[in-house]
Amino acid sequence: MNGVLYVVSTPIGNFQDMTYRATTTIKEVDFLVAENRERALKLLNHVGVKKRIVTINTYTERKKAKEILSRIKRGERAALVCSSGTPCISDPGSFLVALCHEENVEVKVVPGPSALTSAVAISGINMDRFLFYGFLPQRKGKKRKVLKELALLPYPIVFFESPRRLKETLTMLREIFGLRKMALLKEMTKLHEKAILTDTEGALKILEELEILGEFTIVVDRPERKV
Repeated sequence: MNGVLYVVSTPIGNFQDMTYRATTTIKEVDFLVAENRERALKLLNHVGVKKRIVTINTYTERKKAKEILSRIKRGERAALVCSSGTPCISDPGSFLVALCHEENVEVKVVPGPSALTSAVAISGINMDRFLFYGFLPQRKGKKRKVLKELALLPYPIVFFESPRRLKETLTMLREIFGLRKMALLKEMTKLHEKAILTDTEGALKILEELEILGEFTIVVDRPERKV
């Protein structure tokens, strides 16, 4: 009898956001497939169980996916988790999920916290339609090229960014996107959470007063319609 791959959402910062179903699922599976072993161990400690952990990342997922699939086909149940939030969104896991579908292995979702949907909800920007881009390229030239392409689109855009590249990215957004409404979301669900509705001009000034810790989510509004 085949097992199951559960795609399990976990807290993006505050462990009190762990759902009852996510807790139950992690307790019942045979092993975890995790992006980060240390984070997975903290999660298991919070739930109060010990489980075997198979780590995957962008470079090892394809190699390890067949091994994981083989175990599930033998009847084991696995929970796919990422460092925080919902797996497969700017995180590894999509190849494994696709492989399970191809091999007729059951995949079930255990929904819950997501940095993307949380940011959309509290941005203060009309997000009836939007584009999620995720992390921009690290190289300046490639980042500039991508931003020039995105600036032409008629939708709000959501980005993830690391603290060490935040100033550079905000500077490019101001230069390439022009003056637009935007939101900066910092440490969502954590002690120093901040949701700041500003614009591409004001964001750089605000940045000087912020303690830059952890990843940021940036929401840039659509361009204004020209009459």
